[in-house]
Amino acid sequence: MRYPIIDDLAGSFVIDRGRLLAVDSADAADLFRPTGRTMFYEVIRVVRGIPLFWEDHLIRLQRSVQEPATIPEGLYEDSLNLIAANGLETANLRLVLLENQAVIHLTPSNYPTSDLFSQGVATGILNWERPNPNIKLIDAGYKAAIAARYAEPGPFGGYYELLLANSDGYLTEGSRSNLFFIRGDQVLTAPDDCILKGITRKNILAAVALSGGALLTEMLTLDAVRQGYCDAAFLSSSPFDILPIRAIEDLKLSSAGNPLLHRINAAYRAIVDRYVEEKLQPGRL
Repeated sequence: MRYPIIDDLAGSFVIDRGRLLAVDSADAADLFRPTGRTMFYEVIRVVRGIPLFWEDHLIRLQRSVQEPATIPEGLYEDSLNLIAANGLETANLRLVLLENQAVIHLTPSNYPTSDLFSQGVATGILNWERPNPNIKLIDAGYKAAIAARYAEPGPFGGYYELLLANSDGYLTEGSRSNLFFIRGDQVLTAPDDCILKGITRKNILAAVALSGGALLTEMLTLDAVRQGYCDAAFLSSSPFDILPIRAIEDLKLSSAGNPLLHRINAAYRAIVDRYVEEKLQPGRL
């Protein structure tokens, strides 16, 4: 199945092979046309003009990329130039690598409001097991399955996110996020080899320790959640940081008021602020 290099865009400029291009220019036209080429990608949240946790994203991108695609020199400088050219200090930065080509563009951030955090989000379930979840590879079939599931109405309206259930019914991760459950002072997360190890997730694991939580490697089925095996659940992702889950299909959860979740969120926010402040110091960019 063919898919365009850019399918969601923010701003008026993109970078293709190190060249800054206006999105409506003839040179950029091919970026918006479907292609059958293999594409590897990363999505990085931009905070105050800084690509958040850049180093970790590049390490993961390096793990994902397979020959003949390569990571070019100057990717960070090109990303800063693109952010400045578009004049958007808060957005998502998307890196796409193909054979002999690197494309950088911004996507809408749709950063959730404080109301969404205080209420939580509704989620549905997609029965899907990715063959290699640690590689960020654009899979048109996976995208089509997600789109079809989102088109189905949920018990509480539209779904904000879909939770992936493996062949044994265990909930592993979100379609664009990582998944956590809280049980008392314990935070449950899926094994690393079952999920895409999110960059936000890595820093949330540090925030769990700072907030006094105990981390467990454990997965739950929806039936186990129904039976009260957890007190709360939440999602993490670069585009939205942390969001409580208020419903999984027709099951309501009281996640938004969980005290441990609020401590984790505060600790994570402090990690983000420290990273950005360090990058904004003279000579650190």
